[in-house]
Amino acid sequence: MSFAAVPEDPGRFVPLLIVLLLAFAVPLVFGRFKRIPVVVGEIIAGVIVGPSVLGWVSNGPILTFMADIGLAFLMFLAGLEIDFDILFPRKEQKSNGPNVGLLALLIYGLTLALAIPGAMLINRLGLQGEQALLVFILSATSLGVLLPILKEREMLNERFGQIIFITAMLADFITVLLLTVYLITSNRGFDPEIFSLGLLFLAFILFYRFGPGLVRIPAVRNFFEELSRATIQIKVRGAIVILMSFVVLAEFVDAELILGAFLAGMIISLLKGSEDDNMVHKLEAFGFGFFTPVFFILVGVDLDLQALMESPESLLSLPEFFLIAIVVKLLPLLVVKKFFSWRQIFGAGFLLNTHLSLEVAIAVIGLRAGLFDSATATTVILFSVITVLLMPFLFGLILPFVSREVKRYALIVGGTELGLHVAQELRAHGDDVRFMDCDAGWRRSVSENGFDVIEAEASADSLDLVPAAEVKALLLLGEDEQNSLEIGRVARGRGVRNVIAVVRNPVLLEEFQKAGIKPFSPALQRATMITMMARNPDVYTLLTSSQDDRTTRRMRLRNPALSGRKLRELKLPGDALVLALRRENELIIPHGDTVLELGDRLTLVGNIEALKEIRTMIENRPGV
Repeated sequence: MSFAAVPEDPGRFVPLLIVLLLAFAVPLVFGRFKRIPVVVGEIIAGVIVGPSVLGWVSNGPILTFMADIGLAFLMFLAGLEIDFDILFPRKEQKSNGPNVGLLALLIYGLTLALAIPGAMLINRLGLQGEQALLVFILSATSLGVLLPILKEREMLNERFGQIIFITAMLADFITVLLLTVYLITSNRGFDPEIFSLGLLFLAFILFYRFGPGLVRIPAVRNFFEELSRATIQIKVRGAIVILMSFVVLAEFVDAELILGAFLAGMIISLLKGSEDDNMVHKLEAFGFGFFTPVFFILVGVDLDLQALMESPESLLSLPEFFLIAIVVKLLPLLVVKKFFSWRQIFGAGFLLNTHLSLEVAIAVIGLRAGLFDSATATTVILFSVITVLLMPFLFGLILPFVSREVKRYALIVGGTELGLHVAQELRAHGDDVRFMDCDAGWRRSVSENGFDVIEAEASADSLDLVPAAEVKALLLLGEDEQNSLEIGRVARGRGVRNVIAVVRNPVLLEEFQKAGIKPFSPALQRATMITMMARNPDVYTLLTSSQDDRTTRRMRLRNPALSGRKLRELKLPGDALVLALRRENELIIPHGDTVLELGDRLTLVGNIEALKEIRTMIENRPGV
C-alpha cells in the first residue's frame, strides 16, 4: 500500500517565526523604557506586522491555536497570583480594625453597580457594543500590573495596600465568572444545562478541600521531590496537566477557556508551598517567555486600525471612556474615606483603573462572538494599553514613592537571661535589638545593658505598637508557649517573615511549623549541632568566635556554572563554611561530596567580606 504525498506549504511556519522573532526582539527594545510594559510593545509590534500596516502576518490555524494557548496561560498566571492567605486570612491572622476583605468586597460591588450606567453612557457617546461586556471591562482591574507596584512599594503588609490588592483580586475572579455565565446565557438562555458549569467549581472545590492535605503527605511529597530533577520537572508537568484539564473541562461545559485556566491557576496557588518558588518561576518563564508574548502580538495583528478610522465616533469616545472609568472606580472608594487620606483615595482610584490582560481578553472574545465590532474591540484594547501607561504614572504623582531607610531591628519578647545573651550577640554583629514584656527587674537589667524596651505585655494585641516593616526578626523567648504561638501567628499574618520561638514541648513543634514560625527546641537542636560539629570541625570555632566581622548569610544558587559540581570544588575564599543546604523542602547537612543544584539555598558562616565575594559567585550577580 502506498500513500500519495500531500504537498505542504513550505511557508506555513513563516508567520509563526516572525511572531517569535518579535517576541524575542521587543523586550530588547522596550527594556530601555522601564515604565512601559513590554506587552504594550508586543501589541504595537503586532500592529506593525499585521494587515493594518505591513501585512506580513495574518491569523491562520497555527497562530489561532497558539493564541488560544497563550490566552489560557495568561489567565492561568493571573489565577496563580491569587493569594489565599490574604484573601481568606486565618482567624488568628485578623487584627483589630476594619475587615479588609469585607471592605474590598463592598468596593467591588459598588464598582460593578456604577459600571452599569457607565456602560450605558459609553454606548450613547458613540462606542457601540454589548453593554454587559463594557460593564465587565469597567469593573475589572489588571492584577498583573498592579501587584508589582504594590510589592515594589512594600504596601502589601499595610491595610491600604491590602484593600487595593484584594479589590483587584475580586475584580479579576468575579469578572471572569460573570463573563462566563453571561456568554453561556446569551447563547442558550437560562437552559438547565447552564448548571453543568458547576462541574468546574465542583472540581475546584475538591482540589481546594483535599489537595493541600494530599500533597503534604510525606510519602507523596517525597515521591514528587524525587521526580523533580531537571530532566523530569514533575511539578511543572503536573501544573500544566491541571491547566489543560480545566481548560478541557471548561470547553465541555460550554464555558470560556479563561474561566478554566483561571481556576487552574488558583489551584496551583493553593497547593504550592514556600519550597515551590522555583516551580512558579519555571511556570512564569514558560508562560511569559513563550505563550503570552505570542498572544499579545497576535492581539496587535488582529487590531483593525482601518475600521477605527472609518468609525471616528469610537475613537472620539476614548476621553469620555477614561472619565467614566475613573468615576466608576473612584466613587466606591469613598466608603473607606474614614480610614485613609484623600491622596490615598485618589491614588487607589487611579491604580485600580489599570486595564490590560483580562480586558484585552474580553475584547478578543467579544470580537469572536460578534458582540463587538472591529472598531469597538480596537478602542477597548487602545483604552487598556493607555491605562497601563497612564494610571500607574498618576498614582506615582499623587502618592510619590519616597525611598526611606527603615531602621529595622530584632524584637525579643520576654526578658530572660537567654534573651539578654542573644541580644548581646546580635548587637556584636551590628544589629539593633529591642525588648518587649520585661518585668521591672529585667527591664532595669536590659536598660542598663543599653537596650530599648517597649513597655507592653506579651500579647498579640501589643503588636499594634510595632510596625511590621521595621521588625527584622521576632524572637519569642517567653515561658508561655501557647502565647508565643498566638503572637507568632499574628506577626506572620502581618508580614513579619522571620519569627523564631523557643519550644520546649516537642508536641507543639508541628503547630509552630504550620504557622510559619521557626521553632527552636533545645533538645532537638542540641543533637543537630553536635552532628554538625562532628562532621565539620571548624563549626565550633566559627560559631563561638568573638570577632565581630563574622556573620551568617543565606544565598540561593543561581549560577548555572556551579550546578552539578561538588561542594569541595567551590574553593570558597577566606574561612567561610557551608552550614546547611535546603533543596525544595529538604534540609541537608552538607559535606564535601554534596552535589549542588540550581535553586539550592545555602547557609554560610564566615568573614563578612568573604561572604560578599561568595554571594557574587553563588548568585552570579556581580556588584552585589
